[in-house]
Amino acid sequence: MNEENSKASSSPPAQVTPMLGDLVEFGQLTQVSIMLLGPIGSGKTTYAEAFLAEGLRLGFPAVFVTTDVSPRVIRNDMSRHGWSIEDYEESGQFVFIDGYSERMGAPQSKSSYSLAKVDDISELGIVLSDVLEDLVVARVVIDSLSTLILHSNPAKMPRAVQRLSGRLKQGSHSIMYVLEEGVHDDKTYATFSYIADAVLRFRIDDSDSGPQHYVRMERMRGTETSRSWNEFLIE
Repeated sequence: MNEENSKASSSPPAQVTPMLGDLVEFGQLTQVSIMLLGPIGSGKTTYAEAFLAEGLRLGFPAVFVTTDVSPRVIRNDMSRHGWSIEDYEESGQFVFIDGYSERMGAPQSKSSYSLAKVDDISELGIVLSDVLEDLVVARVVIDSLSTLILHSNPAKMPRAVQRLSGRLKQGSHSIMYVLEEGVHDDKTYATFSYIADAVLRFRIDDSDSGPQHYVRMERMRGTETSRSWNEFLIE
């Protein structure tokens, strides 16, 4: 272990607020599909990592589907926040599905499942089914849904995503998608937001002290939400 990772692992885990449970009055926080929507750099990936880290602390296994970066980048980022996942990977409670490395010709991690094509969401469904077979009430993150949409048939994607979410929820799992703002047309955002059970929107405001990050729950089926903006903090 290098010095940087040693420091990260010895630091207390970062606390992210607000998490999902802080944004709803009541309702089910498992067996749900969640859409994170916001511009690049607004903190969506960090929020997704915190969602998995929180779940691991509560006993929920984690699956991270990477399409835009390698699993190594996610490992390092989570370690930097004090969310070490090495032990969970060794025990099979944290699993990567790597949809980046093979596509980009980069070395693939031996501990990751491989996703050869991101233009075929049915392959992702097959790999996910294999991964989730031995996991109970897992939390799944797909980062990013935007990449899958851009490489797939736009007309077929909404139904494919709806089926994928349905299968995971029937298996008592939850799934979180990352959708990049400014990449798709308005109809795409409306369609995929409608498919999800919950939609979290992120924004960045410039200030004299630097960028300020905010998040709000736009809606969640089965519960009341305030829709007010909350400062997104990592402490």
